[in-house]
Amino acid sequence: MYYLFIIKDNFFKDNSEYLYDILYKLKTMHKENYNYGISLYYSICKLFDVASLKRYIKLKTNLKSINNKFYLDRYNYFELRKSCCIINNDKYLKEVLCIFYIYNKNIFVCNFDFKEYFWLNDKFK
Repeated sequence: MYYLFIIKDNFFKDNSEYLYDILYKLKTMHKENYNYGISLYYSICKLFDVASLKRYIKLKTNLKSINNKFYLDRYNYFELRKSCCIINNDKYLKEVLCIFYIYNKNIFVCNFDFKEYFWLNDKFK
């Protein structure tokens, strides 16, 4: 799974490993620390405008959607959330990332399972 985050500050542009570590710790944080985690998240990330993004995707593609999930085929989808967007598979990764690149170029992409991370705008130079 790939997680997409809109990052506020350019400070992290040269500190991708540090940013990845912070986001990983937020993802795996225990429930008793959620208030701190939410505060930290808001200091680093911006929220996705899910309604606008959803309208854009429906206008520009013919993808089938259920709620905020857009299906690329029977098993592969991406999901829009305010805090992050999730792509469940890398089969259509480039095509999906292209949609998000048009939406916002300051997106940081993480695959926590494989400790992979990159800036979206670096992928499309």
